[in-house]
Amino acid sequence: MRINRLPFVGSKTICSLAAALLAFSMSVDSAEAQRSRGGQPNLTTLDRKAEDAQDAFMRTSAELAREYEDLGELERAQTVLRTMLKLNPSAKQIEDKIKELDEIRLSQNEAAIEVDPTRGWVSAKVGVEKGNKIRFLAEGECRVTISQMVSPDGVPTGDVKTELVSGVPLGALMGLIVDQKGKSGKPFAIGQKTEATADTTGQLFLRVNLPPQTKATGKFKVQVTGDIATADSRIGGR
Repeated sequence: MRINRLPFVGSKTICSLAAALLAFSMSVDSAEAQRSRGGQPNLTTLDRKAEDAQDAFMRTSAELAREYEDLGELERAQTVLRTMLKLNPSAKQIEDKIKELDEIRLSQNEAAIEVDPTRGWVSAKVGVEKGNKIRFLAEGECRVTISQMVSPDGVPTGDVKTELVSGVPLGALMGLIVDQKGKSGKPFAIGQKTEATADTTGQLFLRVNLPPQTKATGKFKVQVTGDIATADSRIGGR
């Protein structure tokens, strides 16, 4: 699939980027030297040099971002584009390009999982990092029959490993992340479609929120995308 690109120009490499920055630095050093010799640098000339240095930096950065994108290194391309955006915050075209690459990057890593409501927590075989985005899309139907003794307090919700989880609708698909030390995070509702932010780094688990001893037929099919690590990818596509 071909995507719209910024109007990249030139064929300079990373060395050219360093050269542009060096040229700017040398022009500033030259002005400082003039001051130290008692000379008075021309402000208009210095401003023009600064503008030329910034233009050269933007052109070289645009080319560098394009080359990273061609190599599939979308995060590196975004890093370059964000640097350009700091120099020109009003450049909506750069901002749109960053968002476009973000959507492509988030859709590149994908995992498909079937969730049986009678099995409890199921490993999605997906690794996540704290702060990263995780997207879920689920489909399917299950028929459930709950057969459990309850007190006036209702169905117990004390143990998230086996019991009903409070704050998540009954029968809803939910997830949690278990960190490297085996500590479980807080369960979160997924439902049919949602985007979540990982609250910790670890492995993703899925489950249907039902009390124990529930009988059920059917399964949910879940597609997970985003900044995730699957069997054949690295977290965030890095």
